[in-house]
Amino acid sequence: MAKSTKFAPPNSLVLIVDQGGGTIPATMTEGLIASTNSCIAVGCRSEIDGDTEFILGEVADVNPGSQPAFRGNLKTPSRKIALRAVTGVTIFEISVPHQDTTVCVWANDAIEPDQVIVGIE
Repeated sequence: MAKSTKFAPPNSLVLIVDQGGGTIPATMTEGLIASTNSCIAVGCRSEIDGDTEFILGEVADVNPGSQPAFRGNLKTPSRKIALRAVTGVTIFEISVPHQDTTVCVWANDAIEPDQVIVGIE
C-alpha cells in the first residue's frame, strides 16, 4: 500500500535510508540524486517555494509508467526503509523483505521536482 504526503523539507532534500541510518553522499554535484550503498539523497522543490509531494510504496503500486530517475540497491539490515528529512525527522517507513533492497525514484522535474515517488522492488 502506497503512502503519500506533502511538505517542504529543510534544505530541499530528503534521504532514503535503512531505519538504522546510512552514510550520506558527500555532494550532490551529479544532479538531483546522489547515493551511497546505504543512503539515497534526493533533491526536491525549494522549501521556500512550497510543498513537495512524496509517495512511497511498492514499485507495482507507485510506478508512473516512465523510466525512473534512479534505480539502485540500498543496504537495509533492519529490513525497514525510512524516508527522512535531513534533520532526521522520519516522514515514512516501509518494511522490506531483504537486507539489500532495490529502490527506484521518479521525479517530475530534473532540477526542482514538486513530486518525488519512491518505489521499492
